[in-house]
Amino acid sequence: MADRRRRRRTPPRRGLIAPLVMLASGMAVGVFLWRLLMLDGVPAGRLPEQLSHHDRQALQQLLDERHARP
Repeated sequence: MADRRRRRRTPPRRGLIAPLVMLASGMAVGVFLWRLLMLDGVPAGRLPEQLSHHDRQALQQLLDERHARP
């Protein structure tokens, strides 16, 4: 009779399943983002121009000076 009156000492299933579902979904999102960013990359045609007109001129001048040296 004492066994029937004792409370269950194991946590409820919801307490075990919810963290596992969150862990699995976080892993799935992490793998998806890793694959998207590291393996596939962003196509070069999609990137906007990164240098301003002034920056491009300064870079071209530096490159011209470097190639002009004997």
